[in-house]
Amino acid sequence: MPKPNAQAPPAGADAGRTRVDARRSRTRVQPSGATDGITITRWSLGLSLTIALTVVTAAFTLVWNQTVRLGETQIQLVASVTGLNERTTGLDTRVAGFEMRVAVLETRMTGLEARMVSLETRMAGVESEVRALRDEVRELADLIRERDLPGPLAQ
Repeated sequence: MPKPNAQAPPAGADAGRTRVDARRSRTRVQPSGATDGITITRWSLGLSLTIALTVVTAAFTLVWNQTVRLGETQIQLVASVTGLNERTTGLDTRVAGFEMRVAVLETRMTGLEARMVSLETRMAGVESEVRALRDEVRELADLIRERDLPGPLAQ
C-alpha cells in the first residue's frame, strides 16, 4: 500500500533505483496531525541527532573530567588526613609524656607541702624552745648580776 505522502519517482534521476529506494529517499516524516509546515528530512534528523550526541558527549566529557579532578582531590585529602593523623598521634604521645611529668611534679609538690607543714611545726617548736631558753638566760643573767654586784646594790 503506497503512503499518502509518497510521490512517484522522476523518470530520469532515479532510473537505476528501485521504486522503494526512491520512495524512502524522498519520504518526509511529519508528525501525525501536524499541519504547521515543519518538514523533517533524514538529513535534518541526522544533523539534529549528531548535534544532540555532540552535546551529550561534551557534557559527559565535562562530567568525567570533574570526576577525575574530584578523585585526585580525594586522594590529596586522604593523604593530608593521614599526615594529620600521624601528627596527632605524635602529639598524643607527647601529651601523655607531659601528663606523666605533671603527675610526678604533683606528687613531688604534695611531698614538699607535707615537708613544709612538718618544718613549720618543727619551727614552732624551736621558737618556743628558744623563748624558753631566752627566759632561762635572762634569769641566769639576773642571778649573775646579783652575785657580782658590790654591796648596797646587791640587796
